[in-house]
Amino acid sequence: MISSRSRDELPGVRSPALLLLPLLLSAAPVSPTLPGPVRVAILSDFNGPYGSTSYPPALGRSVTRIVNDWRPAAVLSAGDLIAGQKASLTDAQVRAMWAAFDRDVRAPLNRAGIPFAFTPGNHDASLPRDRREARTYWQAHPPALTFVDRADFPFRSSFTLGGGTVFVATLDAAGPVVDAGQRAWLAAQLASAPARAAGIRLVLGHLPLAGVSEGKNRAGEVIRDAGPLRQVMQEGRVLAYVSGHHAAYYPGQLGSLNVLASGGIGGRDYVGHPGTARSTLTLLTLHPAAGRATFQTVDADTGQPVQTSSLPARLDGLGGPLNRVNDFR
Repeated sequence: MISSRSRDELPGVRSPALLLLPLLLSAAPVSPTLPGPVRVAILSDFNGPYGSTSYPPALGRSVTRIVNDWRPAAVLSAGDLIAGQKASLTDAQVRAMWAAFDRDVRAPLNRAGIPFAFTPGNHDASLPRDRREARTYWQAHPPALTFVDRADFPFRSSFTLGGGTVFVATLDAAGPVVDAGQRAWLAAQLASAPARAAGIRLVLGHLPLAGVSEGKNRAGEVIRDAGPLRQVMQEGRVLAYVSGHHAAYYPGQLGSLNVLASGGIGGRDYVGHPGTARSTLTLLTLHPAAGRATFQTVDADTGQPVQTSSLPARLDGLGGPLNRVNDFR
């Protein structure tokens, strides 16, 4: 005779719900692990006067912030790392400038395990002698990156970050012409398996697609006939084109393409906005799972935050206009 205790509570007798529990648990879907954010520091245009083998104090503070505080996956630079592009400089002077860069920038980052990824600037790789010395230096000190294409390194290359979740291509855009050959190369890179597998694709080039700063807003200082290059990037689903040269930080949109003018040490006024020059350093946080990026920027001289809302809402430079954005998506 069964007592008043429920049958489901009898020792050795399992309820139907308990019998189904292992099946329910085994049938539950397992959520895939989504890629986490990838942080990169943006540091460009920090060369001094022609032939200089020393850098402004703000550069040293910026490197210290990157190494000690931010510790990003990499530094991305849109060029102008040394003060070349002057025919009267000797080979020895150009080599001394690269030695200064190695001492003050690459070596401390390398000791911290932070690779320095870059695109060459006009002061690094315009003259034949400058290109020769740049190639010699970088072939002796290649960054620890996961390269996809390095056949023409250091002038253009592609690589991945974040375990393949971010794809970066660098253009040889030290001058205003990005020809059909480079556009075809970029299109092929953006169509490659590593690029398609990445949640975010970035392109680095020294000259911008449109004018950002007053002193550089003229022909020869922006990419000439940038429409075909923009089309390649848009078709390749590039999240943002990161540029240098104008030394004025500005996250914006050119048509439907995001652009990041990366600023520099020793900044310039924005087009149409006198008295706005400042040095900047940016931490770009990339979210591959969402295809989105956010930025945190500081004044490299004072260390104070630079609020995006404090920047001009629109810049009407050559090749523009650029409209300010709060993030990239």
